[in-house]
Amino acid sequence: MVLLKWRIMRRRKDVNFRPTSKFLRKAVEDYLANGGIITKLEFDDNSFRKFIATSESPIAVDEFLNGQ
Repeated sequence: MVLLKWRIMRRRKDVNFRPTSKFLRKAVEDYLANGGIITKLEFDDNSFRKFIATSESPIAVDEFLNGQ
C-alpha cells in the first residue's frame, strides 16, 4: 500500500504559480479587509551592514540585494 501511494505521489507534477496583477490586487484587498496590516520596510546602508554581519550565507545576501 505504501509503495503504491509513493508511486501515485511521484506522478503528480508541480503546478507553476504565476499570479496576475489582478489576482495580487484582490489578495491584498482581502488581506486588508480581514484585518491584515502591511508595513513598508525602509532599508538603508546600516540595515544592510547589519544584515551582512549576521548572515551566514552569501546566497541570503544575494537574495537581499535582488529584493527577494
